[in-house]
Amino acid sequence: METFVGCALTIGATLLAYYMSPKVAVSEEQWDGTLPTILLSFATVTPLIQSISMAFNRREAALRGLASYRSAMYHIYMAQASWDWGECGKKGGRRSCVENTDDLKSVQEVEEVKEGGDGIEEDTTTLPPKPIDWLNHADNLLCQLIHLSDSLSHYLALPTASRTHHRATKLGEREAKTLVFTGRKIFALNAAGRIFMISQLTEALKYRGLPGNEASRIRQWEQYLSVSMENMRLIKEYRTPQSLRLFGRVFTLLLPPLYATSFAQLSIDTESIVFGCIIGAVTSLALTSLFEAVRQLEDPFARGFTFDGIDVTEELQVLAYEELMVARSMVFPDAEEFVLKEDTKMKKAVGLDRKSRHYCEDCARIINAS
Repeated sequence: METFVGCALTIGATLLAYYMSPKVAVSEEQWDGTLPTILLSFATVTPLIQSISMAFNRREAALRGLASYRSAMYHIYMAQASWDWGECGKKGGRRSCVENTDDLKSVQEVEEVKEGGDGIEEDTTTLPPKPIDWLNHADNLLCQLIHLSDSLSHYLALPTASRTHHRATKLGEREAKTLVFTGRKIFALNAAGRIFMISQLTEALKYRGLPGNEASRIRQWEQYLSVSMENMRLIKEYRTPQSLRLFGRVFTLLLPPLYATSFAQLSIDTESIVFGCIIGAVTSLALTSLFEAVRQLEDPFARGFTFDGIDVTEELQVLAYEELMVARSMVFPDAEEFVLKEDTKMKKAVGLDRKSRHYCEDCARIINAS
């Protein structure tokens, strides 16, 4: 719409300047409608270039945050699923750990037996101490990590709520409130809440014998995970300066028509009004395209494929999931197929299409055949 309005205003102003120009003065070369281009470069091009530079830097910061997040997530899983401490004087390390019947009764079957008629009750374990199910521990962590990535992907793919009409109109304010409320609910409850559960699984690993120095390294990766999430959240919610974007928008739309006399003079010199109108329309189109580039880069996150945006669905719901599945198959090669559950205590599985947009059926068929 802005492109059409800008081109129409520029062409209309060019035609008006061409037909309203003094013919006598033009024929005697006493009239020159050419304007200096310094105003065009100072008022429009420079602010747009600065805005594009800032928006591109935000996109690069978002990519670095995403890379840090995925790296920390992968290392947390590998540490909790495969690290052993047998060489640290902890008896046999991970392989010889058994559940503690005093502090971990939820994982030990206990039977209450009443003795005699004097009302004395005594807890007696009917089973010997059982080894810790490390596959179950790793799968619980895997569920938390996958749900965390899915929630973060849903949050980052939400439409932005910081555009001008979200502050200037009633309808925009209502839309912004809905988007902000939905985003905060996803991030605070579904995303940030998972960090606590991951931390608790690290505490369980410490209780079972993991040395403090190795647990500290896992805590550091948890911090990287949280910091990366917060960085991406801030990039999502806050934008480049509104005044600079407003300045660029206004002059992108209104400045080309002000140069109508220059386009009219070009038409007179070339004896072709069509050529002058084309140059005016191209100038308006170029400035509008620059501003559209700024708008597209304002929110670097996108759901699905875009030319410049970050495909968070592909990165967080597909590629991150595939990396974790490969790690699981390497640590537990004999384990059954992983089933993603809604919660670690629920048996209900969660179905989600995680096929990559780069998926090639013919390639997959060849790989399976080989």
